[in-house]
Amino acid sequence: MADSQSKENMGLASRKLALEALIKIDSEGAYANLALKAAFNRKALPERDRAFVTALVQGVTRHRQTIDQEISKLSKKPLEKMPASLRNILRLAFFQLQFMPDIPASAVINTACNLAKKTGHVGQVAFANGILRNFAKQEKTDTPAGGNIPEWLVEKWQKHWGNEEAEKLIAYTTEIPELTLRTCEMSITPEGLIEILRGKGIVCRQGELVPACIIIEDRGSIKGPISKLPGYNEGLFSVQDEAASFVGLVVEPKAGEVVLDLCAAPGGKSVHMAEMMENKGRVIASDSHANRLKLLKETRNRLGLTNIEIQAADGSELTLNERIDRILIDAPCSGTGVMNRRSDLALHRQAPDMVALTDLQKRLMQNAATLLKPGGILVYSTCSIEPEENEELIKWFLEAHKDFEPEDLSRFVNPDLLKKWQATDKNLSLSSGMLQLLP
Repeated sequence: MADSQSKENMGLASRKLALEALIKIDSEGAYANLALKAAFNRKALPERDRAFVTALVQGVTRHRQTIDQEISKLSKKPLEKMPASLRNILRLAFFQLQFMPDIPASAVINTACNLAKKTGHVGQVAFANGILRNFAKQEKTDTPAGGNIPEWLVEKWQKHWGNEEAEKLIAYTTEIPELTLRTCEMSITPEGLIEILRGKGIVCRQGELVPACIIIEDRGSIKGPISKLPGYNEGLFSVQDEAASFVGLVVEPKAGEVVLDLCAAPGGKSVHMAEMMENKGRVIASDSHANRLKLLKETRNRLGLTNIEIQAADGSELTLNERIDRILIDAPCSGTGVMNRRSDLALHRQAPDMVALTDLQKRLMQNAATLLKPGGILVYSTCSIEPEENEELIKWFLEAHKDFEPEDLSRFVNPDLLKKWQATDKNLSLSSGMLQLLP
């Protein structure tokens, strides 16, 4: 009996922590990863419970639009008129009832009522109990894909990509992303890393676009932080997906060169380029967010890299005493190509943001042009799929800088993969120096 009571209390504690993070995201506009980090700093939880809290917060955030529609069907009171605590208690419970069928409905409803009792009053408890019991009685159907994509962005995708592609993009935003490791090839081959991982019961496969990438399909018995995976402490890999890793291949830095990563934090691409240079030459990793560069310092030390110089600076105003061989601008962007990884991103994006972002992107490119040595290489990349942040910006830059010319990207991509990875857009071609990958 005591053990059962302890489990119930821990379940309530986990959901209370998830609720706190959701209220922070909802009321303060916090990002999900930062809200979770703050919650875990306030209360220590076992790894299994941390994973559960993370799944709840990311799941509710990823499906919030759909969840809110379901709540609105059953509630006479509009969501925006409810206290933030009650609104997010309902979201939390609806998510579990709809997407976590292994948890008994009675347990979900009882815990939600207990949370309502702790954060509100008896009327809110009765209100939550009534709505949740009505929802639990309904026959569950497959939840339509929709995520949190705002209407203005859906219309934008339909106009540019067509209805069929837009539907695929919307569906992808609700998918849970796979964990991808990029092998540190200074230390081990991808095949060697796969052998180590499989030896520990981890199911994985080698990447297609970037063979150094290893996609984890099942971690087996190894749960918890990434640092628990074999090879982490030895510096055998970094966490980086194939599209991000592909950028480093296109920069193609050589040992002994001086390379500038103009928007470096959190540092995955800086590290990749430093490895490709065999820890020789220099990678100047610059970013305007000093706090976000801390992770790069930690990664640099873990991997034993000594050729990365870190500095906090505004990339649009950075000045250097030398001209650079290769510059990467992995620009701040709308992030519309990684919305499944950033479940809260759509909640923060507004149509006017695009204007401010493209203005910043142009200023970064203008400054980079002054820092590059003659004959040097400038690579511009984003995790956006919006033309004004990508091909339109490249065309603008080439019009304004007649001393630059595009370089054919064909040699970086296996032609057999193009049908699967490349966007079918007649305005884009590898020969024109541009490649748009779709999720």
